[in-house]
Amino acid sequence: MHPIESTPSIDAAPFDELACTLLALSPTGVLLLRPVYGGDGEAIIDMLFEHVNPTAQRKMLLKAQPTETFRTLQPADESLFAFYCAAYLSGERAQYEGTREVAGLVFTFHLVAQRQGPRLVVSFTSANDHPAEAVAEALYESQARERAAWQLAARQQQDVNRFFEQAPVAISLLRGPEHVVELMNEANATLLGSTPGQLLGHPIMEVLPALKGQGFDKVLKQVLQGATVVFQDVPVVLDRAYLGQPNQGYYHVTYQPWRTAGNEIIGAMAVAVEVTDQVMAHQQLAQLNQELEARVQERTQQAVVAQAEAERQRARLADLIAEAPAAICVLSGPDFVYELINPRYQALFSNRLKVGQPLLEAVPEFRGQPVWYGLKEVYDTGRTHYAHNVPVPVARPDDGVIEQRYFNYIEQARHNEYSDIDGVFVFAYEVTDQVLARQQVQHLNQELTAANQELCAANKQLVRTNVDLDNFIYTASHDLKAPITNIEGLLHLLRRALPATVRTDDLVASVLRRMHDSVERFTRTIGHLTDVTRLQAEFAQPAVALQLADVVEDVRQDLLPLLTEAGAQLNVVLVDCQPRVFSEKNLRSILYNLLSNAIKYRHPGRPAQISIDCVAEDNILLIRIKDNGLGLSSRQQTQLFKLFQRMHSHVEGSGLGLYMVKKIVENAGGTIAVQSEVNVGSTFTVRFPA
Repeated sequence: MHPIESTPSIDAAPFDELACTLLALSPTGVLLLRPVYGGDGEAIIDMLFEHVNPTAQRKMLLKAQPTETFRTLQPADESLFAFYCAAYLSGERAQYEGTREVAGLVFTFHLVAQRQGPRLVVSFTSANDHPAEAVAEALYESQARERAAWQLAARQQQDVNRFFEQAPVAISLLRGPEHVVELMNEANATLLGSTPGQLLGHPIMEVLPALKGQGFDKVLKQVLQGATVVFQDVPVVLDRAYLGQPNQGYYHVTYQPWRTAGNEIIGAMAVAVEVTDQVMAHQQLAQLNQELEARVQERTQQAVVAQAEAERQRARLADLIAEAPAAICVLSGPDFVYELINPRYQALFSNRLKVGQPLLEAVPEFRGQPVWYGLKEVYDTGRTHYAHNVPVPVARPDDGVIEQRYFNYIEQARHNEYSDIDGVFVFAYEVTDQVLARQQVQHLNQELTAANQELCAANKQLVRTNVDLDNFIYTASHDLKAPITNIEGLLHLLRRALPATVRTDDLVASVLRRMHDSVERFTRTIGHLTDVTRLQAEFAQPAVALQLADVVEDVRQDLLPLLTEAGAQLNVVLVDCQPRVFSEKNLRSILYNLLSNAIKYRHPGRPAQISIDCVAEDNILLIRIKDNGLGLSSRQQTQLFKLFQRMHSHVEGSGLGLYMVKKIVENAGGTIAVQSEVNVGSTFTVRFPA
């Protein structure tokens, strides 16, 4: 490619009106050429057409002022170029005869050239000026129309290509139950860590095995059944490490059925935006590459076919935009005139928008708002604008009251064929419900925090109260031991000091016995209070991994004398009871209390039968202890686990055992329950979290 420079010296004088008229009326072809010099300013490397008169235009099929140079239009005619250069440099009149092929026809011409100032004036006539020239001209005009039709079709196809290439979201079409990739833009392929060439025509799960096991096959199956599936901030793992990108990203993804004109579902349509690093999406469509045939009618027909194909592609694109799950519009020019509005975008504004209407005329509430300034910045700078959870004022359709609604949207500059910005693409999702829900959750969290703080304060107060209560019980039991011991000692002294005749008196003996019984009961009560104060310390025993069977056997050995004396039989069935992490002392206390009670409260009319077994249910371990003893009434069952409650008086006891068992179980996160029937027996069920 030669560098082009203008003539280094003299500027040509303008033609006067008479010269222009003579050139227009001349029956011979006239050309005014200007030389183009190379980088050294001396060698002529080409000729510019400064003027072509009508006769030359008709004979050479040129415009009045062609923008192309001579060697661009006639690269093979080097001999004629050499003649032009020699005539210009010599400054003398020169003649030339030659032939030229125009539209398949050969013409002989006679040419005269002479330099005039900075120009080379060329006059020529055709030696065979026959009607074939008209045929050639007609053919040229037909070819020109054909080229115009192809250029129109190419521009329309370029519009389609530009839309997908400039689309800031990833778009793909997956056909059939195998999810074969039929259409996928570059943004989508980049998002997936691949290229369209590697994916097109192949099942998506086959060429991208990293998607397997992440639930996308199930989602696509739902879409083929007519469901629309929307994901927000969904984590997706892809094999993209070799590209220097993280394997895991987060995305907004929408899947929607792909339907034919007959509403038949033939695949799935996916629109995705990567929100990890806001990578802009570009989609590439297949390019139209067809060859023109030689004859005018065939080429014209092909142009019609190409234009029809472009219309079909545009219709397909329009359908895709209309059915897209995102709200999409195209704004044209600095006034942002609506050029395209899809149904979802129209629905956001209650169908009050019109194509051809400026944005601020259609939506006046946008004036002075961030969404308006964002559009202007995109149009002025070409930088894509991303907005997340942005409040946007929108007027209600019924009363015009402005409502605050929330949107995620992308504003992307649109470029024409000259790479100039001529509009803006807008892709939007309304997220008002999600934002309000998050705000409500935040409010509830604040209320919950306040409630937790109040509960924490109440717990602290309860702990202090419990500590005070423990101190009181300990102090009371400790301070009362000495006086009651003194009373008991004085009672013994009194008994020894009384004469034998007085001690044997019925009234005195009865009074002394009642006083002695009262002292013993008071002593036991003080001992019970002391046991209660030790109860909390018993709960804090260290937890270790235990074999339940070992603990049960240890308890059985301790109770063996009592079992032998009572003639009781203990059946132990512990199957599938895996080791449990628990306090050994606390578990032993639970089992000892329940098994010893089963022996003590046996039925006198039949041999005691006692069984213990365990069952694992989900994450719960159940221990059941069953007997055929005295049993309990419904009223007794409600009082059974309360402090100092005794259900039978014929056996010694403090009323603390089952109370302590219940506290130990509950402190471990478990429960204890009883099912009993009088004269039949009782079953205690203890549930522990595994």
